[in-house]
Amino acid sequence: MNRFLIFFLLLGLKTSAQFNEKGNLYYEETIKLHGKSTQEIKEKLHEWLLSEFEQSNIKASKNTENEMIVDITSGVDIKQGSASIPMDIYFGILSNFKDNELSIQLSHIDIGPTQTPVKINFPDFEAFKSEMQETVDRLSGEAKAKNQAILDDEKKMKSIYERGLQNHDQMLTAVKSYIRGLVERLKVYMK
Repeated sequence: MNRFLIFFLLLGLKTSAQFNEKGNLYYEETIKLHGKSTQEIKEKLHEWLLSEFEQSNIKASKNTENEMIVDITSGVDIKQGSASIPMDIYFGILSNFKDNELSIQLSHIDIGPTQTPVKINFPDFEAFKSEMQETVDRLSGEAKAKNQAILDDEKKMKSIYERGLQNHDQMLTAVKSYIRGLVERLKVYMK
């Protein structure tokens, strides 16, 4: 019985995860909310955001009558070997609402201190270095200098790459599980 339950849970994780043309993880769904007006849906979504995340971790960039865009910072535990490592996760939530319906899209899903995009496949070493350089270029000050020093050290970069390669599947599973749980909590709250 447990094997079947695990199979269906894993199947659900796979069907909810989508990847764009660059291989980046995103999530998209339209939720039917019968008997709820656009205003009720918007208010309920706002309440859910405040109950789910600390207010300081919610950055609204658009809030109109029918659409809300917020950037979220949260945390997820990533299994690495036998340890569970807490990591920051960053993503945007685009919400469109109309009577009886809420459409959501979670995109720009990034993880870790360098806000690396969550991808379906782990890149080869040169592509990995290039992506890390793009990330470091977005930083400033001391954080940029420290991360650039690591990027310039070939031995450290190869070590980081090898660990990343080993931990990629576990990270992807944890992030997909986090996203699925988040959406399920949203659905329950909105009903």
